[in-house]
Order: sequence, then C-alpha cells, then structure tokens
Amino acid sequence: MPIVSSKYVAKKSDGILVMLNITIGSPEPDPESNGADFRCKVEIPELSFNEYSYGIDAVQSLCLVVQCLNSVLGPLVVAGWKFYSPHDLEHELDLLSALFPTFKD
Repeated sequence: MPIVSSKYVAKKSDGILVMLNITIGSPEPDPESNGADFRCKVEIPELSFNEYSYGIDAVQSLCLVVQCLNSVLGPLVVAGWKFYSPHDLEHELDLLSALFPTFKD
C-alpha cells in the first residue's frame, strides 16, 4: 500500500517532457526472508522502475528508499535531464538536492 507519492515533470535531454509519478509503499515483511527483513516498494511507472528497498527492519527499509531513488534519478541528471514542479515549468528544480539533502553536523 502506498504511503506517499509525488509528481515531477522531467525534461529529457532531447526536450521531450514526461510526467513522473514517484510512489513509495509502506514497509512490509519481506516474504523471501520469512518475515525476518522488511521492504518498501518504489515505483516510477513512466521509467518502468518497480523495485524494492530492503532493510533489517521497517525503519531501515524506508530510509533506504532514498538510495533506491538516487540510483535511478542520479543517472538521469548526469544524462542531461531537467526536473520541474508540475505547477512551475519556468524554474528548474534541483531534484537531487531537494530529495537527498546533505546532512551536516
């Protein structure tokens, strides 16, 4: 069951616009581990991305969603994709910084 979702407009390097729907599911016991570990479903249908983030417990599986998203979105940024809020196509959104802020002491 999804616990959160967000929409972003992606402008591919060739200029084509794509609406991305990112959905994150709630942590659930991983059936492959007989319930010893947990997983969260991460979906971006427009990119045919449908994966799980795994952890030793529910909190870790949810926290590791960040790495899962970074692994799919980071290469798009490197390839020249640009991201926007669906409500503001005038100003580019630094999606990686917005979703993956650097934590400092």
